Amino acid sequence: MAYSERISAGLGSLNMEDLGQSLREGLGTLGSMSVKGFDRAKQFSQEKMGNAVKTEYDMEYIQLAARVEATQTNVNKSANAARNFLQPNTAARLEDMFNEKVTGRGNAIDSRSTYSEILGNHMKAGGTEIGDQTQVGGSLIQLGNTFINMGKMEKEYLRDVYDNFFKPFSNHLQVEWANITTEKRRLDLARLDLDAAKSKVRGARTPEAMQQNEQKVRECQAAFDRQYEQTKILLTDADRKSAEFSNHLEEFVRSQINFHDNAKKLLEETYANMKK
Repeated sequence: MAYSERISAGLGSLNMEDLGQSLREGLGTLGSMSVKGFDRAKQFSQEKMGNAVKTEYDMEYIQLAARVEATQTNVNKSANAARNFLQPNTAARLEDMFNEKVTGRGNAIDSRSTYSEILGNHMKAGGTEIGDQTQVGGSLIQLGNTFINMGKMEKEYLRDVYDNFFKPFSNHLQVEWANITTEKRRLDLARLDLDAAKSKVRGARTPEAMQQNEQKVRECQAAFDRQYEQTKILLTDADRKSAEFSNHLEEFVRSQINFHDNAKKLLEETYANMKK
């Protein structure tokens, strides 16, 4: 969903799963909680049918929530793409993910041979078998050593990228986003409680019922305001932290430059030696 679509959708709006959880919580207890669950379900249903007045979030909150959600979503996509870039081999990538998340052994960047090392070992073995006294044998050994050294440089590069870019980049906002998601749901439920209470005021038939329902509205309004401020604080903090993403990207570029500069120098030296 595009950023503009998130705004138009109002973000944070409840779905049936959220409401079902709320209703189950309400019906799982007695007294006021069961009534609250029923009132939420009734309010939600009437809103879906267009028969209820709904409190709308202000545009500043909607834009803030949309921006944070868009950041978190696209950071996740970029992190997944970065993992594919760093390890194109699907089997090796899945092995690393399993060891990182399940066994706790971490990835195999330092122990797994790179494609450069594999190529270099094949070249060196072939040159040795042919004999270094021949031109082709000597060239294969020389170039094989170059690619073996390049493979070692590649491991250092991959470790540098993983530690200074991928890991902090992919972990960024993970804890914050879990808290934000929880608080946004609580805000939506508080908003349902408030609107359900307002609806009861409009339907009151006696002064006593009117007075009781108005008191309920004041309580729900206070709870909604507190939850709104709490949610907005979390969103604002997450939005401010988004600037840190640029630092992670800069680290990625730095690692790329260092690796390619060193690889270029190594290849140039080998080329010069082979031309002698």
